Amino acid sequence: MATSTTVSKRDTHRKAGAALLAIAALCFTGGARAQQSDRVVPPAAIVGAMAPVDEAFALYAASSGLAQVEGANLVLKRTRNAEVRDFAQRIVRDHTQAANDLRRIVTARGLKLPPTATGRHADLVTKLSGVSSPDIDDAFLLRFGVDAHKETIALFERHAAEGKDPDLKRYAQQVLPALREHLAAAQKLIHAAGAAR
Repeated sequence: MATSTTVSKRDTHRKAGAALLAIAALCFTGGARAQQSDRVVPPAAIVGAMAPVDEAFALYAASSGLAQVEGANLVLKRTRNAEVRDFAQRIVRDHTQAANDLRRIVTARGLKLPPTATGRHADLVTKLSGVSSPDIDDAFLLRFGVDAHKETIALFERHAAEGKDPDLKRYAQQVLPALREHLAAAQKLIHAAGAAR
């Protein structure tokens, strides 16, 4: 028979897991029901040392940032456009720095971040790898430069306002300017490419 302490810990972890999945479903998929492939926060990653909203943010931000780096590295191998190459290099540099900063914060709290993109972030990278070379610049700029950055900016703005951990809130505030610059640069490149056609 389990002791009341064991039952209480198990119940706390179960509640934290349910809260984390609910946050991921509501906050990160625009209120839509999360499909299995959309879950980028593995329940096994819950360690209970942080508030569920902070864990969800950290895991999602890490996966999103890793996908940005992986996608940019794919483009760097195949693009012939110097401006797209410069943009991809900036993405690699900025998102790698942001990932290192995030890892320093959460490691001290006992949270282990994924080594590669997960869930639908990994799917985005896989889909980009299948795009033909003539179309890869456009696909990267649209999916990673614009769409993913809009989503990430919304996530970081929300966490800067509503997060519980003061260090993670500060981190979100500090990374936001670079994310906004990436979005603006991607939109400018897409507009320039459209005008040249």
